[in-house]
Amino acid sequence: MTTAIGDFLTGAQGDRSGALSVLNDILGPLPAPDQPSMLEHRAQELGMLPLIRTWQERDNTAVADESTIHALFRPVELQRFSTQTGLSERAAMNILRDLLPSAIRHRAINARAGWQRQMGQTDATTAQQAAGE
Repeated sequence: MTTAIGDFLTGAQGDRSGALSVLNDILGPLPAPDQPSMLEHRAQELGMLPLIRTWQERDNTAVADESTIHALFRPVELQRFSTQTGLSERAAMNILRDLLPSAIRHRAINARAGWQRQMGQTDATTAQQAAGE
């Protein structure tokens, strides 16, 4: 009860400041072709990779359910998220449920943009080498 009151008084249920940074830190490097992310590996093992792919491909997907969060994250990672954001475990769970699908979408978009830049640089280098520069 005290935690719920504290979360309400501090606005923790709606606070997103820093939460995305902590989440990205826990998730690690962006996925790359032939180098799945930590989350993709876990989802694959659990038969949940289609869900991750849906989040990667679509905007405005539904929030994740609590069982999905517990399946994809280890307890120590959930505790780390709660501790580093300063949120109670309940508030951290609520924010993760809402934040994870959109974070996965944005990480996929950023990863693709990085691949495209990298491919563009590789293509430019190859063209310069072919031209004898």
